[in-house]
Amino acid sequence: MNSPSDLPVSRVAAAATEGTRLRDETLLLFPLESLQYLDRDSAVRCQAMLGHGDRFGVWETPPALVGRRISPNIATLSLRERLVRYLPDTPPPLDSFDALIDEGVLWMTRYALLCRMGPAATHKNKGSSLDATSLASNLLQYVSRIVATGIARQLQGAPSEQTGFVGCLTVDDLIELKQVRSIGYDLKRMTMFADRGLWNDAPIKSKLQKNTDPKGRAVPPSEENKSTPHPPIPDDYLAEMGPRVLWVVQDLGPNLLHLLEAIPELFSSINITKSKNKTALLCRYFNQNVWRDRDGQSITAPPHYLKTASGLRRVDWPPTNWDQVKVLSAILQGAHLWVTLLAMAGRISEIRSLPLNCVEWARDGNAYVNGKTYKLSQYLAGEERDWPAPEALIDALAQQIRLVKAWELIMLTEQGKIEGSKTPQTEGGHFWASLGSASSADPTYELSNERQALMRLAQRLGMDPRPGGKSLHPHRFRKTIARLMGIAIVDSPRVLMRLLGHRDIAMTMHYILTDKALRAEIEQVTRELRIMRCQGVLEDIRTAQHTPGAPVFGGHGGGAAPLLSDAITSKENELHQQGLEWEVDTTYELALHLTLGGKFFRLTRPGVVCLKEDRNAGPCTCDSSCINRIEEKTARRDVNDLIPILVNQGHQALANNELLLLANTVEQLEDELARFEDIAAEWSKKPEVVTLREAVA
Repeated sequence: MNSPSDLPVSRVAAAATEGTRLRDETLLLFPLESLQYLDRDSAVRCQAMLGHGDRFGVWETPPALVGRRISPNIATLSLRERLVRYLPDTPPPLDSFDALIDEGVLWMTRYALLCRMGPAATHKNKGSSLDATSLASNLLQYVSRIVATGIARQLQGAPSEQTGFVGCLTVDDLIELKQVRSIGYDLKRMTMFADRGLWNDAPIKSKLQKNTDPKGRAVPPSEENKSTPHPPIPDDYLAEMGPRVLWVVQDLGPNLLHLLEAIPELFSSINITKSKNKTALLCRYFNQNVWRDRDGQSITAPPHYLKTASGLRRVDWPPTNWDQVKVLSAILQGAHLWVTLLAMAGRISEIRSLPLNCVEWARDGNAYVNGKTYKLSQYLAGEERDWPAPEALIDALAQQIRLVKAWELIMLTEQGKIEGSKTPQTEGGHFWASLGSASSADPTYELSNERQALMRLAQRLGMDPRPGGKSLHPHRFRKTIARLMGIAIVDSPRVLMRLLGHRDIAMTMHYILTDKALRAEIEQVTRELRIMRCQGVLEDIRTAQHTPGAPVFGGHGGGAAPLLSDAITSKENELHQQGLEWEVDTTYELALHLTLGGKFFRLTRPGVVCLKEDRNAGPCTCDSSCINRIEEKTARRDVNDLIPILVNQGHQALANNELLLLANTVEQLEDELARFEDIAAEWSKKPEVVTLREAVA
């Protein structure tokens, strides 16, 4: 972690400036409208300037552009191989085949450059360029298929007036391609480029949606392809899973890390290829070391189900098998990932790209997690951002770094690469490692499947890996935080928008309304908050009624305060006639009645409550004399501080003969005095206020 003095002040600005500089330099040499005409050498030069490699026909996506290592088939993409894969199996004429393939590779390179530099996004971030990973995926699966279909059509002899690999496609070809939803997006993108004069090979525009066969029965329309959003994780599941995850992080984690960091020295004197030797040393370790929880008590057994062995049996405690230690490490990493996803509410691309020194301390003493966002960034190499980091997140991230480094040293020990005190440098640098007892697990490689890691964590902790019938996809954690904040911060969706890193409030509202039952839940919490607010005001007013010398209406103001006072008096008289006393639940029942179950008593702005119902169509005169307005006592301090300032400004305006300014200042003064009766009574008798009132009379 970095100290506050080491915190870079302008890191985000520097990264943004570098991304803008790279983009501007490339655009100066290769304007957008010229990309469609680039020859082979110019296309390779432009590709290299953008950081996507300098080999023709090979589109590279290095970690510097995405913040992490990605799958090799996407990181280094051979465009020629992708085209050949989607071509029909029938052998084409050799004289024209190679030329068409080379032309198709150049076509894809030009299109990729335009998507990377031009206004390629068509949905939520419309008008910006595609990020590096989205573009690589499109080239791999969709664009190559479109171009291959065009090459096949050219080999079959397309009409001479139809040029280009997309322009020669028939209506039936386009209908077949559009059955894949994402291919339809790319075809629409090509049309958009062509309409802007940036591209010269777009799908033909036909008034007919498809060719109609007059014979036979009508062809039924294809089913609409509807996307299924990831739902939030249920509350009861989180409530049960949370303590188990925290036990793994806070109790199991420090003990397991102590063991893992001792392994290189522990195994230095044995043949580590034999599992019996490892088991014997593990038993010796646990005879000399007792695992203790955060309270210092020895851990005799896990407090909940914990499975680290094959079959149905639970782990023997303490673990003595080397595979059990591997699985415990995977469980610990899964718990770290769980805490990180919940605490940061970040996209999985942002969580993957966290650097090892991601936690930094600001000058105010608060901790922040620094990372990069790529999805909505206009910069080619992503845009840096930070997240507020609670203590649980800091501990989880710190332990995760120790966990990955410990396993990298263990792997070097097993490979015999550690000699004496010399430890060679590893090629890692990733935050999440491939851990577990499977033969494919290798800590020197990055974790490739976060969803599977989370589901295995749930299984090993005795929980359902598919809560609510859906797998534990990382995006569900983001939706969960969005839902909880949508409930807790009812009238502040922009707070959630900033936390999730959205560019558009519509995207945020889509998140919090994904769950069909969420709106009803938000309304329920909103009503409960209004009832609680009204209950607090009623308690203050009633206490003031029975306390000599207390502020009038308990310190509250507004035209509705006398009405609430009368309601309390009427309720007391009613109870007295029935021979009952005012009890704890009486205030709540009165608040429930006065707010009509939480429909009234809305907080319109800080310190001001409106007793009208939502969407009330009646006339509104929102000032302190309104019988539907309550001035909360929390605003008294602000009023007391503001009145002397207004009085001083009024006398300055009067001395300078600035009559309009004087009238405006006195009007503001009257508004503030009207908020609380006792404050108005105190100031109205003062000569300086009387002078101002007489001056504007």
